[in-house]
Amino acid sequence: MDSINRRHFLKISGISGGGLLLSAMIPFGCVTEEKELIDWEPNFFIRIQSDNQITFSCSQSEMGQGTSTGLAMIMADELGAKLEDLKFVFAPGSEEKFQHLQDTGGSNGLRMMYQPLREAAATTREILIEAAAQKWGLPKSNLYAEDGMVKEKGSDRLIPFGELLEVAQNLSAPSEIPLKDKSDFKYIGQSVRSQKSKQIALGRLPYSIDVKLPGMVYAAIQRCPVWKGSLISFDDSEARKIPGVIDVIAMEGTELQAMDYKGGVRPGVAVIAENTWAAFEGKKALNIEWNLGPNAQKSESDLKKELEESKTNNSIVSFDFKEGQASFSKGKKILEASYESPFQVNACMEPLNAVADHNGYKVEIWSGTQAPSLTRERISELTKLPPAAITVHNPPSGGGFGRRFFVDFVEEAVILSRQLKRPVKVTWSREDTIATNKYHPYRVEYWSAALDSENQPLGLSYHGVVSRPGGYRPYPYGLPMIFHNRLDYKEGNLLPRASWRSVFAHPWGLGMECFIDELAFEAGQDPLQFRLDLLDKSEVFLQKRLPYVGDDLYPQKLKRTLEMVGEKAGWGKSKEDNVYQGVSAFAYNTSYCSQIADVSVVEGKVKVHKVTAVIDCGLAINPSQVKSQVEGSIIWGLSATLKDAIQVSNGAVLQKNFHDYDLLRIRECPEIEVFIVDSDDPPSGTGEPAVPGIAPAVLNAVFAATGKRIRKIPIANEDLLG
Repeated sequence: MDSINRRHFLKISGISGGGLLLSAMIPFGCVTEEKELIDWEPNFFIRIQSDNQITFSCSQSEMGQGTSTGLAMIMADELGAKLEDLKFVFAPGSEEKFQHLQDTGGSNGLRMMYQPLREAAATTREILIEAAAQKWGLPKSNLYAEDGMVKEKGSDRLIPFGELLEVAQNLSAPSEIPLKDKSDFKYIGQSVRSQKSKQIALGRLPYSIDVKLPGMVYAAIQRCPVWKGSLISFDDSEARKIPGVIDVIAMEGTELQAMDYKGGVRPGVAVIAENTWAAFEGKKALNIEWNLGPNAQKSESDLKKELEESKTNNSIVSFDFKEGQASFSKGKKILEASYESPFQVNACMEPLNAVADHNGYKVEIWSGTQAPSLTRERISELTKLPPAAITVHNPPSGGGFGRRFFVDFVEEAVILSRQLKRPVKVTWSREDTIATNKYHPYRVEYWSAALDSENQPLGLSYHGVVSRPGGYRPYPYGLPMIFHNRLDYKEGNLLPRASWRSVFAHPWGLGMECFIDELAFEAGQDPLQFRLDLLDKSEVFLQKRLPYVGDDLYPQKLKRTLEMVGEKAGWGKSKEDNVYQGVSAFAYNTSYCSQIADVSVVEGKVKVHKVTAVIDCGLAINPSQVKSQVEGSIIWGLSATLKDAIQVSNGAVLQKNFHDYDLLRIRECPEIEVFIVDSDDPPSGTGEPAVPGIAPAVLNAVFAATGKRIRKIPIANEDLLG
């Protein structure tokens, strides 16, 4: 059993320090004046009442990825509570309580909160055990906590937590706080269904789109169709005839801030109504004149030309630049390739929405956001009110995928509430979420390699958006590498940026894993074995960085997933006629994922029959949820690989809804088999590591099937037939 020192636990520190603001969590005794019901909040996560109700306050956002269930499992195990008896609440945004640890993105929820939550629960448990020891006159070593009770070893004697609060509330944290051994876990490592599953299935789980406040009005906004355009005038006469429409008002945009998660509200016209349907219908009836601005003259072809030109901007940021230069000077041959990924949109099933009540001196917000702390910070900047005057309630949301980390849709509700002086709910239509949104940027990534006389690689060179080999997207293969970052390209010039599931790792993985395959072909080697050989020679890369932007890189962990996926997928063994395999391996923060895709190409159509994936995500808190996340990531990435992309002409997005922005359908999904590497390492993320590898695995299989190198997604028929 591990233990933590009380002083270490109580100090204010970030995640790297292992503690979580527990000096601010003290005093441990916070009893109400009502004697009948003691209400004890020993820390920011736990509340215990004398009727034995235990409430878990989840600091992270829940978007269907299961983070709240995983965190509750951790808390229940370390506290000694029954998971099924826990009451869930979602904590409002609070930098004071959670520092930078509350905002949920980059697959960071469990990996950041695992240790702090265990420490908070263990401290609470030890205080309760001490209270029971004092009450019974027994040594603590004779007692343990289980199922919401303190029990005596070798006896039937027990006492519920709630009956210990009168003593516990006056105790201090012990000097040594033991953490449980893995062997003592009751929930961690087991496949557990979310308590919310039944509510979701019955349509009873409350989302922010369900919020209703007294006096609230509903808003729908017609936004400028071209980014950086502006409003000239509008005719609202027909809109005002729609039953339920209350008012129509012009909305100014807000500037995109240096941190592009903030700002970027498009100018437009807001229809205010008694209900969402009336607001939507009123929006359709508007007649608006726009100044479309300079972007109205630009399309994707112009953007691609800009990217080509920016390739010559060799801003060197590689730590091994000299070694990389030397490898190219020795090369007998240069292999070059570029890889193209399109604009993509986060088509969340629950459209973006927010409720805001701005009464002049404080603002209250209800929105399923990935970034409650960042939202609070931005609304404080926008309104000039102190952060303490901003409350951000964060109910579950119907998907986030990076988009709900951005604050613009909340800003819209706050702006309208400030103007109307009443609560306002802003709801985006499906057309809004596709045609006038923020987008994963269009990318072209350039790779080259120096080869020796036997076509073996000596070194690599990269031009793209990743700025360093030890940065957010690890490079695991160990060959000397020159990194060039196109610093002169501003990705918001044509469309504003939004994070998209796996963010920069998606184009990075597409290029790296396709290019490694091309190198294997040039060398005349099996592509899986070629990767294994490179990884075997690669060294551990250590770095001291914040947990949400990168970590130490262990190539042998990636190698293990690659070996395992080869075995599980039957790599190199004969398949049925016309089915070929492609492989990829990818390191995402502290998780490692390898995939093999079984693919056929018939008459210019790609069919993915099966995907086998192996993930090393450290300790798998909830294996069922891990598999679900890997499966979801693969389906997400396959949509980008095989289906439609966002297209831009004259500054405007051409797609409007799911009829012309097609996503993978259930009938099109391949068989997916997921295996988890057994590990005692701390848990790492599972929501994104499988996304970057699926496109290259499919493209590499397409090459095996056809002999054609396709270097862009989505795959087009002309690419296969040409």
